[in-house]
Amino acid sequence: MFIDLLHPYVLLLVLVIVVFMVFTSRKLSKMYKFRKNLIIILKSAVFLLLILAFAGLSLKWNAKTVTTIFLIDASDSTSTSRGSAENFVKDALSKKTQKDNIGVISFGDNSLVENFISKDGSFSKVEGKVNSSYTNIENALTTAVSMMPQNSKKRIVLITDGEENEGKALKIAPSILDQKIDLKVYKLEKTKGNEVQVDSINVPETLSLGQEFSVVVNITSNVDTSTKITLFSGSTKVAEQKVQVQKGSNRFVFKDTAESGGFKSYRVLIEPDNDTELKNNEASTFTTVKDKPKVLLIEDKNGEADEVEKMLKASNMDYTKTMASSAPSTITELSSYKSIIACNVSAENLNSGFLNSLDSYVKDFGGGFIATGGEDSFALGGYYKTNLEKVLPVNMEIKGKKEIPDMAMMLVIDKSGSMTEGSGGITKLEIAKEGAVRSLDSLRPNDELGVITFDDTVYTVVKLQKAQNADSIKNNIGTIRPGGGTSIIPALGEAYNSIKQSNAKIKHIILLTDGLSDKSGYDDLIKNINKDNITVSTVAVGSDSDQDLLKNIAKDAGGRFYFTNDISNIPTIFSKETFLAAKKYLNNRQFTPIIASSHQIISGLSESGFPPLLGYIGSSAKDNAKVILKSDEGDPILTVWQYGLGKTAAWNSDISGKWSRNYIDWSNDLSLWQNIINYTVNNYESDKVTMEVNTDGSKGTVTLTDKANKGEVQTKANIITPDMESKEITLYPSAPGVYSGSFDAKTPGIYMVKGTQQKNGETLDNAASGLAIQYSPEYKISSDSFLIDNLVKESGGTIIKTADEVFKGSPKDVSGKTDMTPYLLVLSLILFMCEIAVRRLNIPYGKIADFIGNVKDNTVLKLKESNSSKTENANENITAIESLNKRKKNKEVELAIDNEMISLDNLNNNGKGSENRKNKKIKDIDTKEEKIKDEHSKNKDNKEIQENERKDSKSETGVLDTSQLLRMRKKK
Repeated sequence: MFIDLLHPYVLLLVLVIVVFMVFTSRKLSKMYKFRKNLIIILKSAVFLLLILAFAGLSLKWNAKTVTTIFLIDASDSTSTSRGSAENFVKDALSKKTQKDNIGVISFGDNSLVENFISKDGSFSKVEGKVNSSYTNIENALTTAVSMMPQNSKKRIVLITDGEENEGKALKIAPSILDQKIDLKVYKLEKTKGNEVQVDSINVPETLSLGQEFSVVVNITSNVDTSTKITLFSGSTKVAEQKVQVQKGSNRFVFKDTAESGGFKSYRVLIEPDNDTELKNNEASTFTTVKDKPKVLLIEDKNGEADEVEKMLKASNMDYTKTMASSAPSTITELSSYKSIIACNVSAENLNSGFLNSLDSYVKDFGGGFIATGGEDSFALGGYYKTNLEKVLPVNMEIKGKKEIPDMAMMLVIDKSGSMTEGSGGITKLEIAKEGAVRSLDSLRPNDELGVITFDDTVYTVVKLQKAQNADSIKNNIGTIRPGGGTSIIPALGEAYNSIKQSNAKIKHIILLTDGLSDKSGYDDLIKNINKDNITVSTVAVGSDSDQDLLKNIAKDAGGRFYFTNDISNIPTIFSKETFLAAKKYLNNRQFTPIIASSHQIISGLSESGFPPLLGYIGSSAKDNAKVILKSDEGDPILTVWQYGLGKTAAWNSDISGKWSRNYIDWSNDLSLWQNIINYTVNNYESDKVTMEVNTDGSKGTVTLTDKANKGEVQTKANIITPDMESKEITLYPSAPGVYSGSFDAKTPGIYMVKGTQQKNGETLDNAASGLAIQYSPEYKISSDSFLIDNLVKESGGTIIKTADEVFKGSPKDVSGKTDMTPYLLVLSLILFMCEIAVRRLNIPYGKIADFIGNVKDNTVLKLKESNSSKTENANENITAIESLNKRKKNKEVELAIDNEMISLDNLNNNGKGSENRKNKKIKDIDTKEEKIKDEHSKNKDNKEIQENERKDSKSETGVLDTSQLLRMRKKK
């Protein structure tokens, strides 16, 4: 063991401390000697310990233990060799010695610790679930190196097939050499069966509309076999063929035509007759078809979009018309269109894929969106809290001066036995429960909701309460179960009694049933309902319901009647009815739109004014939106805004002619809608910026080049993954006018990338591209067989064949090291506290010193008695006795002086006391010191007299006892 100093030059501070201590000791000259010495010793020790700590004092020794970490490749490429790897580790562990510490790590793309480093070293099998789609040897080695203890010799045993496809293991070789790690590699043999894989699918990077082109599919096989090849464009199958593949490389060419513009993805799937791995049987690619802007036209009912379609044809604009249920469901399909027009479309009839993709289509990819009104759109179409509301410039909820007062809603739901009927395994009652939840979601937190169910008995499921208790209400709704017969009057009466107690301004009841009940007895109840300003709407489900009864109830109670044979419409009806209850959303009356603000859309169209409209759906404009036209009551009619990169517009009246019939023959109607469509189609794509997206391992790299080099601008890229997740990354400057960034790209499929440049919140330019990620290299037939050999060579390791070789030889010596800095700092702190205590506390140092002196004198006395004559012993005894008595007196005086000094220090430190008191203290101290000096002088004279007496007595009388000497001294 030896000492090591990290910063030896710090020891020069010892000289400074010596000078400091000499100077300090002078200031302590009037302090009692014992106390002064103790303070100096403690201070010196504190400074010395601190200097050693700052110098980095460590204790070093040669390590005796050996730490061995086994790295087991658990990726998919070693799945057939997993048992062999586990047995190798178990066999090796049986040969370890007492000086060996063992750890086990499994790895694929990531690393997991199977066994932490310990003496035990027990192992049975790989338990951790790593990401086995990749092999990252670099990450595994880094994990092992970081786990290695410093005070131990080091060994890593790597068990792998060497097919690294993530990271670069050679980067760790210098670290392995530097830390003197003994690397041993045990190669796993990879068993390869009959295998056919898709290497790539290639199409031109860009195409023109109508262009015929080739789709090239490259296939590699290690066996002669036949396979079926299927080619998809988006989700559409464009080709299918049975072919024969030969051992080696194969190339197949398909023909296709660019029939529509925009971003196009292609995917190839092979189904070989003789194959072992399925994950390498698929590949993807993409291209861009350049074309004039194309519009997607969506309608919910036949005829709703006819007028818009006429205008698109008149404008010679390319478009596709579809029903809501058939709308595109992926961002790839939507990106083929520059803008989307939804004509009186209910959110309930749009598929979830469309709704989920709409936000990113507009915000991230610059798409346009126009929503037109009608009784199945906006709030009445279930847009509330959906992506439709998110992208549009208007809120579904009316706010501001026309904000709806607080509302109370009671739902009365039939739960009789007939409500267990349905289709597709879904009952009417389950759909009705969903409708109740939809009504809850349409209410504001301060609104109230109650739920009553009935068969031949009435059940209160949810007492009328604030809608903010949403979770509790939903749980209670979920407990509804079917029952027996049907009795409406008691249930409707219970709902009335409950809701009439509410203080809400609007009170509404929705009654849903599918059966028959008493046809009379409702008059008094309806009369009371009307008296308390409560409205009732009814929903008849199926042809077996009593539609006439329900119509009359709704009519007499000021509500609306609904009939449906399709139970899937029930949630939409409930949501729509919740908004209609406010009576401010549906406006069936004639008015003339008022220009709220000037805009390019109405430029040149407003000189003669706008024709009157016959109705609209109420909403409220969002904060950053621009209202161009408004109603006579201030409600928005035409509103636009920019949402992300895209632009959207809301036309709150219809376009079919029911409310807008005066516009059909208006001379400027075509120009108005051309302007609205062109506003949403216009985006920022230009040739001023270009973007490239490439792969680097499992990363996608984005490089955006700003040809104009605008200087400091905020540059970002939005990525849509194959799983339809949206990710945003910042692109940082990497060269003048060049911005770069990266993202994870491990999931196979198409990544759509949109780069944008903004300054002060304004979008300047953007560019779009994509990235096709194939299956992991883990599943490829070919592999890099030289990786392990190069790693072993660069790191100074060895390749082993058997488990017996693991513990053979000894790793290079490693010096163990213990940093003493924490211990030195703790000890210096303790001594520092002791030094403060010595300086500040009034400890009786004189008594302590006297006690030590007495012990010392008594010890000397005993020694002298055993080594001198009887006379000398007697003289010494007398001298000791007198010395003790005199010392006791002197010590008492010294103690008094010390206490006076402490008192004087306190006066000076506290700044208290007059100068007279301080001077008196000093005078007392001087007097006592003079007294001690006199005593010392007398003691000196006495010692000389005693010495002479001793000599005289010895020469004259020979040996005298102690009593005789005392008598002689008295005479003198």
